[in-house]
Amino acid sequence: MKIFNLSCSKKIFCILTFFLFAFLTEYAVCEQPKIRKYWPISGWKTSTPEQQGMDSAKLMIADEFIRNRLPDAFSLLVVKNGYLVFEKYYSWGSPEKYAVVHSVTKSVTSALIGIALDKGYLNSVDQKLTEFFHEYITDDLDPRKKKISLRHLLTMSAGFRWNDWGPSMRFWYTSSNWAKFTIQLPQEKNPGDVFNYNSSASHLLSIILSKSTKTSTLDFAKRNLFEPLGIQSAYWHQDPQEYYIGGFGLGLSARDLAKIGFLYLNNGYWNDQSIVSEYWVKESTRQRMFAHEMYGPTYYGYQWWIKEVDGCFSYRAWGRRGQFIVVIPKLDMVIVVTSETAQPHPPTSIHYSPLFDLVADAVKRDRPPKKPLKAIELPDDVKTFIIDFNQAWLDKNFSKLSDCISDNFLSSGVTKNRILQFFKISASYVSESKIILTGFERQGNVARIEGVRKDKYFEISVPPGSLMIKENDQWKWYGNQMPK
Repeated sequence: MKIFNLSCSKKIFCILTFFLFAFLTEYAVCEQPKIRKYWPISGWKTSTPEQQGMDSAKLMIADEFIRNRLPDAFSLLVVKNGYLVFEKYYSWGSPEKYAVVHSVTKSVTSALIGIALDKGYLNSVDQKLTEFFHEYITDDLDPRKKKISLRHLLTMSAGFRWNDWGPSMRFWYTSSNWAKFTIQLPQEKNPGDVFNYNSSASHLLSIILSKSTKTSTLDFAKRNLFEPLGIQSAYWHQDPQEYYIGGFGLGLSARDLAKIGFLYLNNGYWNDQSIVSEYWVKESTRQRMFAHEMYGPTYYGYQWWIKEVDGCFSYRAWGRRGQFIVVIPKLDMVIVVTSETAQPHPPTSIHYSPLFDLVADAVKRDRPPKKPLKAIELPDDVKTFIIDFNQAWLDKNFSKLSDCISDNFLSSGVTKNRILQFFKISASYVSESKIILTGFERQGNVARIEGVRKDKYFEISVPPGSLMIKENDQWKWYGNQMPK
């Protein structure tokens, strides 16, 4: 019996040793940076698109899209397989120009939080605000504020009542103490429940970073991120207490933005060293909160947006009025765009999304066959409504477009007036597109629809759950039930 036990013990030991070896080997392989022939510390090496498996003619379609639809764009850079294969500047753009990257700053702040965690300055994303701002979280405040953690700030789910495009932003920006103002905002939701884009919450991350590291956010970034990447200089604006702004205010060149994208493309490795931990890169770019359905489902991670590009998993740093770092790991690609930020141009950065699909489409690769678009036979009154709407859209006839929207429009709290305002902002960018219905299922005076918005450059699906309603004997858009 003892012999049998000894034999079993040896077998179990061997099995456990094998699995441990296999696990460690797999982990080691996972942790290895991708082999690169060079690292663009002092600058990018260039290559032709064809040498890197891309079609120059298709890249020129992306260039045409910018010239025809995106008059604010300053630059388009494409890095494929580590080489700069396309670099073009528009209007006042140039390689030397520092871009005002607005909310791309948030993704850089996220990277710095990850570095601080890796170096032990912070313990965990579950640390609470009370550890850093105890002087502002008083007993008379909503008790839910004591549950807000770094994770909630990172995922835009702290639960504050806030509108990044409304008066709350202006009142915060003109206040004398940005941290106190944010923390004392009314608590509208439970932390972690709902995504609500909030630049003031991102700023708290920068203050937390400074308090934890006992240095400024900019100095910490220079030492641990910018200098290792060969980013020679950057500017960064400060708040009234001289904290560097966590949600915006950073200025970098387009080529330096590409370096940040390339760092993340390589899972945080740079020149055979880990700058941002691979774990943090993966955690930051994982779908955590549903954000919106415009141009397809879009999610949010830790201050990074997650959205497919040409059918591939992709994530992006996204700044107001057209500032982007787009990373597409499967294609070994980084795309950078910078744009004019001054008034009077409207904030149209949402309409840059088709550009990234056009760039990715230039990569020569096998794709599944595209399903043919099949319009269905519609009732005459529905067909007339769609024709009239498409013509009003083409003509930018906003009075007619208003008539096409139900006064009781449903879309996650969005009103008819907000939709009409969006139409006015968007008209010049997508006025050539038209709605084609591929599904129409009527139940009483309401119909559930499927379809696409088809354009010369793109084709996007109508949001899931979209509805039409018949009011006063006329069909109208009724919105959609947004996925939770």
